[in-house]
Amino acid sequence: MNKILAAAAGGILIATSHVSLAHAADYNMVLSMQVTDPDSPIYQAFEYMESEINKRSDGRISAKLYGGGALGGDREVAESIALGDVQLTTMSTSPLVPFVKQLAVFDIPYIFPADPELQKQVLLDSEFSKGLEKYMEPSGFRLAGFFNIGFRQLTTSDVPVHTVEDIEKAKLRIRVQENPYHIEMWSLLGAAPTPIAYTELYGALQQGVVDGQENPYLNILSGKFYEVQDYLTETNHILLANLMLMDNAWYQNLPEDLQDVVDGVLDDAIAHQWDAQNAALADQRAELAEHMEIIELTPEALAEFQERTAPMIDQIRADVGDDIVDGLLNAIDQAKSPN
Repeated sequence: MNKILAAAAGGILIATSHVSLAHAADYNMVLSMQVTDPDSPIYQAFEYMESEINKRSDGRISAKLYGGGALGGDREVAESIALGDVQLTTMSTSPLVPFVKQLAVFDIPYIFPADPELQKQVLLDSEFSKGLEKYMEPSGFRLAGFFNIGFRQLTTSDVPVHTVEDIEKAKLRIRVQENPYHIEMWSLLGAAPTPIAYTELYGALQQGVVDGQENPYLNILSGKFYEVQDYLTETNHILLANLMLMDNAWYQNLPEDLQDVVDGVLDDAIAHQWDAQNAALADQRAELAEHMEIIELTPEALAEFQERTAPMIDQIRADVGDDIVDGLLNAIDQAKSPN
C-alpha cells in the first residue's frame, strides 16, 4: 500500500511508494534528520549514508534524505518510523521515552563519564547497549547505533548562570523536550521548564517565549541559537545519546545481503561521525566563544547542580526498573576499569 509523507518545507507531498521514489529499486528508504548545517558531522553522516546505500546496493535500495525537519519534529518522525513511512532517523533518546519507557535511563543527570572513548564503549560496545534491542522492537523500532553529540549545556539570554541560585532567583523559563524527566530535572533546579519542539526553538528564543535552552555545542551552532542567546553555562548535565532509529519491519524484510549493505554503511557512518565530532569539539566551543560568554562552573557550583538533581536516579529507577539502571551503571564501571 502506498504511503504519503507531508513534507514541512513548502507543503510538498513526497510519495514513498515503490513507483514514485525510484522505478528500478526493490526497496525504498526514507532518511530524515533535523539538522540543517552542512558542516555538522551528523549532516555529513546522513549525506554519506544516502549516497553509499544507493551505491553499495547497486540501486536495489533507493535511499532519499530529507533534512531540516522537513518531515516533522522528533515525535512525528518517530511515529512515521513506527508506521513504516520513514526508515531511518537520528534523535536523542528523550523524545522516545513515551514509546520506549526504558530509554529514560539516559535522562539520569551526571551519570556518563566525560571521556568520549568511555562513552563510545558504553554506547556502541557493551552488553547494555546490545540489550536495548528487546525494549525497542515492540514499538517497531530497530536500534542501529548511536551518534556522538556531546553533553547538554545551558544557554540563556539576559541572565548569566553561575549557580543554581541564579536560575531560581530569575525563575528562568528553560525550553525542554517533551519529556517528563527533563521537566522534573529543571523544576528541581528552580527553573520553569517549557516543552517546545526543536524546530520551533529558535523562534521561541528570539521572541522571548523562553529565556534559555539546553543543548550540546553542536546543536547550539547548527541551530544558530547563539544569535538569540548571550551566555553559555557549561553544566554538562546530560549526555545527548543520539540513537540511530530504524524501521525494524522494513529492515527485517530486506534480504540478508542488503541487510549487510545497510549495516556496513551505518557502521562506517557512525565511526566517522564519532571521529569527526571528537575532532571538532574544541573548535565548536571556540566558535561559540566568539558569540557568547562561556561560563565554567566552579567545583562548588557543579556539586550543587549534582546534588539538586540527584533524586532523578531514584525516580527513573522506580519507573523503568532496576535491571536497566544497573545495566547502565555496570557498563560505565566496566568501561572505566582497566583491561
